[in-house]
Amino acid sequence: MNTHAALDTAHVIIDATEYAAIRAVLDTRDLSGTASVIADYETALADWFGTNHAVACSSGTAALHLALLAVNVTSGDEVIVAATAPVMTAMPILAVGATPVFADTATPTSFALDLDDIAAKVTERTRAVIAVPMWGYPADGPDLADACHTWGIPLIEDAAQAHGTIVSGRYAGTRATIGTFSTHNRKLICTGEGGFCLTTNPAIARRLSEMRNIGKRPGESFGATFGLNLKLNAIAAALGLTQLSRLATRLEHRRATLNAVTEHLAGVRGLRPFPIRADGEPNGYAAVFTTPGQAEPVALRLAAAGITSDPMRYGYRPLYHTSALARHAPPTPCRNAEQLAATLLTVPCHEGVDPPDLETFWGQGGRRPVAAR
Repeated sequence: MNTHAALDTAHVIIDATEYAAIRAVLDTRDLSGTASVIADYETALADWFGTNHAVACSSGTAALHLALLAVNVTSGDEVIVAATAPVMTAMPILAVGATPVFADTATPTSFALDLDDIAAKVTERTRAVIAVPMWGYPADGPDLADACHTWGIPLIEDAAQAHGTIVSGRYAGTRATIGTFSTHNRKLICTGEGGFCLTTNPAIARRLSEMRNIGKRPGESFGATFGLNLKLNAIAAALGLTQLSRLATRLEHRRATLNAVTEHLAGVRGLRPFPIRADGEPNGYAAVFTTPGQAEPVALRLAAAGITSDPMRYGYRPLYHTSALARHAPPTPCRNAEQLAATLLTVPCHEGVDPPDLETFWGQGGRRPVAAR
């Protein structure tokens, strides 16, 4: 591994299969979001994840926007969302005119939502709950889906970073009413920009398909119902097919890297491996650690060595601390989420990471932390 350059958190794998797939689409001269390769991609996604329907769209944010529209969230409604989610999760709530209601996590070392906190925040205006397995770590199990079913509230799981993450024998995003995914440059399925929704409900799948295509129903014209132009283009879908074909291999490699990174850094003072649910398996999107105190000093040492932690890169904090969402801050802060965000850092686990070199990489220039071994 190059110890003189920054270790990026993105690692795009492109080989001859991608070039061939793009050429094949170019040869058809149909590059639109209604090309036949879109349906091929959606079928492959549904098969891989073991669900009934997949609907491809232009981004992970678009997938969330469509999901909210599909379950009839509109102006004046409320959507309960994890306070530990990224900004991209909350923006579609604002886009449909609804109000985000921030829920705490179950503990300071879990991305799973606190069911008691959700129950206390459910009102007659609540129209959806959004859960997020951050950095591909298994979070909410069947209990959240069961609770939402009892309350009669749709569950949306924003699995943008969780391709292949397993919780209680199911892939993340497949237990919810709608699972949403991103295929951005940093994701395990990479199309540059893009996303998709998964659902077992055929009526919801139809709504998602119509709304991403300007409200066009089969056999009818545009505008038969409300819709936006949120289609995925044909080249991106072709890339998605090739990327999906190597997802199982990438998951195997990344999980092995995650285990190795955790082993090599777990003994370094100031780093504690993030707990993993007994019934879950992360996908290796990144290795997550917590610190006994504030993570920033440790993250700065990582950054000085060229390893940028995602929380530092993106200014990670509870959503209601961002300017765009501050007016929706809860009366009482989400204590677990506050501690989690303040004590969290990540290390990449992609195919460009050589775990045994991480300690040396971190220690270059005399910045090595004191080992606790």
